[in-house]
Amino acid sequence: MTSMPTSQPSATYQVWIGGSCDYGHKERAGGAAVVIESEGRTIGREAISDLHTTEFRMMLTLMVKVMRHLPEASDLLFLTNAAYIMNFDKVPTAKSANPDLIQQCIEAKARHRSVAVKIVAYHKSKLLIETHAMATEAMAQTRKRFHSDRKRITPQAIGNP
Repeated sequence: MTSMPTSQPSATYQVWIGGSCDYGHKERAGGAAVVIESEGRTIGREAISDLHTTEFRMMLTLMVKVMRHLPEASDLLFLTNAAYIMNFDKVPTAKSANPDLIQQCIEAKARHRSVAVKIVAYHKSKLLIETHAMATEAMAQTRKRFHSDRKRITPQAIGNP
């Protein structure tokens, strides 16, 4: 997997963003991934995941990271099938989910000329399918590390009988 680009002139970026969440595990993992395009070329990819969270929280986290990373005064278009993130720049209320990340999105958005979200059909976009697969793989790796770490930390390893 490649990482996000380190420097590009101010431009227009299409950021394909997708997520995945697995409610079937007690340590529920959430993941998100992006494929970043500019001038018809893929210039970056990244996937993140964590335990005890949702795909939406991970998607907002990755949106903040992308907005902070891409050059100031750029135009960003996030393309997704997740309508949840349409409100990434609406001032959070007491009933808002993830108000901390929404506030960070608002602050990061201010760096750019424009930032928008467009909903696209999942089954018609190979890049959304790719982001979902990347997010799912990131979750699998996070869970694998979690279980591997748990096996190493046994009561005997920490001095308990």
